[in-house]
Order: sequence, then C-alpha cells, then structure tokens
Amino acid sequence: MNEVFSAAVVGGIVGTFFGGFSKFLWERWLPDWLTWRRTQRLEREHQLSNLRAPAFAALADLRGRLRNIAEDQGANAQFTKAVGEPDYYPYSTAFLIARAFAAQEIIRIRMAPYDYADLYRNLEGLIVAFSYGKPGFQFFRLEQREIGERMIVTAPRGGEATLATTDLASFSYMALSEFMDATEQPDRPRWMRTMCSRVESLLANPVEELDRLQAIDEALTSLMGLIDTKDKWKVVDRQPPIDAVSIRRGLAQPS
Repeated sequence: MNEVFSAAVVGGIVGTFFGGFSKFLWERWLPDWLTWRRTQRLEREHQLSNLRAPAFAALADLRGRLRNIAEDQGANAQFTKAVGEPDYYPYSTAFLIARAFAAQEIIRIRMAPYDYADLYRNLEGLIVAFSYGKPGFQFFRLEQREIGERMIVTAPRGGEATLATTDLASFSYMALSEFMDATEQPDRPRWMRTMCSRVESLLANPVEELDRLQAIDEALTSLMGLIDTKDKWKVVDRQPPIDAVSIRRGLAQPS
C-alpha cells in the first residue's frame, strides 16, 4: 500500500513538473524565441537593404571584369595599351577589386549583430577564393581586410568615426578618380602598389589563373545570390559563369 502511495506521489510530482515545464515552454519560452528570431530576421533584412545596392553593384562589376579577363585573356588590356592608355585597364581592375573588398568589409561589420551564419559563410568563401593557391593573383586574408578598410571613406560627425559607429549615410567607397590619381603618384601607398602588382600578374598569366578566377566567380555569385534573394538586382549581373575547362579547351583549338 505504501509503495502504491509513494508511486502515486512521485507520479504526481513528475506530472506537475512536466506540466509546468510544458506550459512554460509553449506559453513563454517558445513565443519569445520565435519573436526574437523574427525580429532578428527583420532587422538584418532592413540593415541588408541599406547595403544591398552598392554592395551588389561592386561585386557584379568585379565579376564582369574578371569574366572578361578570363574569356579574352587580357585582350582589353592590350587594346587600351594600343590606344595610348597602358595604365587604365590594370588600374581600373585594381579599383574594382579594392571596391569589392570594401563592400565585403562593410557587410561583415554591419551584419555582425544579426546572427546571420549563411552570410558569413559566403563571405568566408570569397575570402578563401582570393587567398588560396599559389602566388600570383593572390590576396592574403588580412590584405583583403586592409585594402577594404582603406577604400572606405567615412564622414565624421563629432569624435572619431569608424565604420561600426558611423551611420550609413556617412560612408562611401573611394571614388574611381581619386583612386586613379593616387596610383599615378610616385609615392603611392604600399597597398596600392600591392593591388597593381597582383593585377599585373593576372594580366600577364591569365591562363594560369583560370582556376582561381573560376573559384572567385563562384564565390561572388553565391554571395550576390544571398544578398539578393528575390533577384531584384539580377539585371545588374548578366555574366555567365567562368568555366575554366571550356576556356582552356577553346584556347587549345587551332584558330
């Protein structure tokens, strides 16, 4: 009899505990968790909507330039050289790369509070695509960050401005004209010399860089797709993907 009574008491206690826990789970914790997740999603979408247009354009412009280099093997660089503008193509290519690094850095910092693992996974994919492999058109991880930071222009509003604290209306990328002027100076910054050196390596050996270009192209496409999930900006980027195998096959065929 005592055993039956004890079992009943224990069962009652356990039932009460699980009943209370279930009530807490369904009435308090779960709605709060779902509300938090929804708030996070709305906030990160709002923040991303402010970054989307300039970031997508920067990534798409770089993707188009790298696609052209892969396809024509630097022929456009030879053309600009033939018409008396030998520096235009390599310097403008360096600018497009640097601006993409800046866009990447802005996204990384601005989206940090929003628990967006998929976005950071795609950012990491682009970092790896540029940094992996043998020397040549290779930018190390922290080189990418440094270049990106130096390409970002902020307008201070009292005190020292940083990308993390400056409002969205107060920052932009370094202008192309300013970048081009700086590259032509005899005392141009070290990071600009690095940019131009890596681009010259790419233009001198585009065939050897095809695999890296394809990896970068795939990473850019993936990141752009995540930024623009509804394909509103897809019209900006109409370039087909880089296919290193097909390009090599075409180059091997007799003309």
